[in-house]
Amino acid sequence: MASRSYRRCGLSCLVVVTLSLSGAGCTYTTDGTGQPGTLTVNRLGTLPNPPPAPSPDAVAPPSGAYEGVAKISSNPGGLCRRQFPVRNFIVTDDMVRFEAFRGRLQPDMSVRLQGARSFIQGSFDGGNFTGRLWQQQPSCTYDLVLTHIG
Repeated sequence: MASRSYRRCGLSCLVVVTLSLSGAGCTYTTDGTGQPGTLTVNRLGTLPNPPPAPSPDAVAPPSGAYEGVAKISSNPGGLCRRQFPVRNFIVTDDMVRFEAFRGRLQPDMSVRLQGARSFIQGSFDGGNFTGRLWQQQPSCTYDLVLTHIG
């Protein structure tokens, strides 16, 4: 009798489990070959993997404004924008700010900015910045590519 109730559950139970996992910060990815995919579990309140390490010969960024785009790289709950423009990302000597985010440039040209419960982590190479923006609610991760504009 118990096995019958499990069979009746079928698709509706699968939907409930899938939504629960995605709401908890889990993502399931496949490579399109029909083989089983990968389930990634992100503990709430933890940062995603950091962006690639800065180049050992990275050049210090010029002070001024940077702009570019933030493109979604993780959207477990389906509530995040696909991309958005980034403007007024400001470098002044070794200080970096963007909206509510603030951080200090490190000797290796990396930076970690915090704004409330969100973070930006990345690195400069001359007039270019690459990094990631992570926010907790809704849980979204964006790849950032910015260029010095003056």
